[in-house]
Amino acid sequence: MKFLNAIFRFAILGSFLLSGICFSQIKNHQFEELENLQKSELRNVIIFIKTDWCNYCKTMENTTFKNQKIIENINQNFYFIRFNAEEKRDVNFAGKTFHYKPTGTNTGIHKLAETLTEGKTTYPSLIILNPQNEIIFQYNGYLKSSELLAILNKIKP
Repeated sequence: MKFLNAIFRFAILGSFLLSGICFSQIKNHQFEELENLQKSELRNVIIFIKTDWCNYCKTMENTTFKNQKIIENINQNFYFIRFNAEEKRDVNFAGKTFHYKPTGTNTGIHKLAETLTEGKTTYPSLIILNPQNEIIFQYNGYLKSSELLAILNKIKP
């Protein structure tokens, strides 16, 4: 009985310790928050452009953006925005309002995604802006954790 109690206590203690690691995640912001965030602390902004149907986007979200080193690096040094390129709501960013643009019966693209990818929208896309909202890095395609970490280490202040 004592042995089972010890195992049970160890399992509970282990789950509490691991929960801090397993449940940490990247803090996601909205475009509308950036102006105020930049007033408090200037940072580069990472924008992950995705769609709900994109398998590479889902894989990147479930692997690359779950990597503890990536999470810590982004949360400490950048503002992060996860943006669905098929978002239908208007988005105010950098003094402009961007709208969803239908391209077919049930298809379309948000003009902000199209603008940030300079008309070459593929999924996933990763855009990094400086605090003045100028594109300083752009990559269209899947990035492994090691690849993204190398990029972040070169770009962070």
